[in-house]
This record gives sequence, structure tokens and C-alpha cells, in this order.
Amino acid sequence: MSRTRFAGFTAALLGMLMLGIGALSHAQSINDIVKRGKVRIGVNSGAPPFSVVDAKGNPVGYDVDVANLLAKALGVDVEIIPYTTAARIPALEASKVDFVVATLSPTPARAKAVMFTMPYCTFELVVIAPKGSNIKSLADLGGKKVGVSRGTPQEVALTRAAPANTQYARFDDDSTTMQAVVSRQVDAIAIPETVFKEVLKAQPNVDLAAKFTLFNQFMSIAVRQDAFELRQWLNTTLSFIKANGDLDEISKKWTGKPLPPNMPVF
Repeated sequence: MSRTRFAGFTAALLGMLMLGIGALSHAQSINDIVKRGKVRIGVNSGAPPFSVVDAKGNPVGYDVDVANLLAKALGVDVEIIPYTTAARIPALEASKVDFVVATLSPTPARAKAVMFTMPYCTFELVVIAPKGSNIKSLADLGGKKVGVSRGTPQEVALTRAAPANTQYARFDDDSTTMQAVVSRQVDAIAIPETVFKEVLKAQPNVDLAAKFTLFNQFMSIAVRQDAFELRQWLNTTLSFIKANGDLDEISKKWTGKPLPPNMPVF
């Protein structure tokens, strides 16, 4: 190898090494959060009972309780920042938050952009329609207008499995999606069963019913792709609060039932 070629090879190798070192130096660490004295956690802006804004303007819900529990384990203050369904992952990628506890289901597509922890919650995704509607299965959605929240597993599932002539109306969050079927902007919606139960609590006489279940879905915490240390800490802490019953109490408080025993670990 000539000196010129060797020098070029060495420069390229050093450049690659520096890029690697630079990436590591920007990786999120537990020490970064502890030194700052505050953890920034993203939640969904409208997904009852997981995260909603109360009458005083404060976020409350299942995910908010989990976020507060994680901040307590870190020993730092917490800043909880609500985002729309579509804005959750972009906010994380842009480092506006340290991680998100925001009704995020781990999917292969999302795993290309972020890393997921083990699940901390599970729920059923159901199709909701007026009680008198003849919708009973996916096949019955053909020719109907169906509401979904953008960027959700139910949006993906329906666009793949529902009849080709199904029409879709996409909304920014589950609360807006729910309101669309209440006001008859759409014929049906696909949404977490827990969201529908919250509506029934507030409006017991609402003329809607769960027509069928799409599938069961797990929810995980998401971190940036380079945050290996943070992900490991979150997995360890989730295992601990599952074992000591804290996570089960949150589940019973907000969904009315304990966590299932078959939650996956990864």
C-alpha cells in the first residue's frame, strides 16, 4: 500500500472512530439526568385513562403515575410533557424528552426509530360503533368510514385487514377519535377498550357499544436508539415495581384489573 493510500485509509479510520466517540458522548445516561436534577417524560395528550389533563390543567392517568414512580426511583424532579399521538416519537428523537411513557406499543416499524423497554401495561383494541349498527366483524367495515388515531397499531391493523373500500378518518389522539364517533362524524372507530370505558363512566347513556376485539396490545416505554444504559435502568426498575406490586396497583387503579401474568420480557 502506498503512503498516500495508507494516509487516506488512516484518516478515514480515524474519522469513523471519532464519529463513534461522538455518538457515545451524546448518548443519554442516568448520570446526565441525575446531574440535571430533573427527568423529562413525554405522555400522550389525550388517551384516558392513561393520560388526560384534569380540571386544574395537570396531566393525570396510568402513564402519569408510572412516570412519577420512575422519577421517584431516580431521585429527581419530573417534568411531564403531553404530546399528540403522532408527535410522541418525533419529540423523543429531537431530545425534547428523556423518554416517553405514552401509550406506545412496541412494533417492528417503531423499533427502527426507537428502543423499547419490556411492557408495563396491556389492553384490548376494540371497534366501537352505535349500538344499532350492523358492524360485527372486519368484513362489515367495507364501505364504512372508520376513525383511528394517527400512528397507532390499530391504524396499521385496519388498513391491512379491513376491506379495501373502507374509508378512514385520522385524528391526533384517542380523545378526538372517540368524539368523532360520538358526534357521528364516522361510522365506527378502533380504539383501546380502556378509553371507551372512560367514556361510559362519564356518559353512561351514550348510544355506543364495543362491537368486536381487534387484538390485545402491550405498551412499552420508548428511549432513543443510543440510550442503552437508560433502557437497562428502566427495565430493571419496571421488573422491581412489578415484583413489589406498585405497577399492579396502578393497573387496578386506572383499568380496574391487575396486570396479566403473561407479560413478555425483552
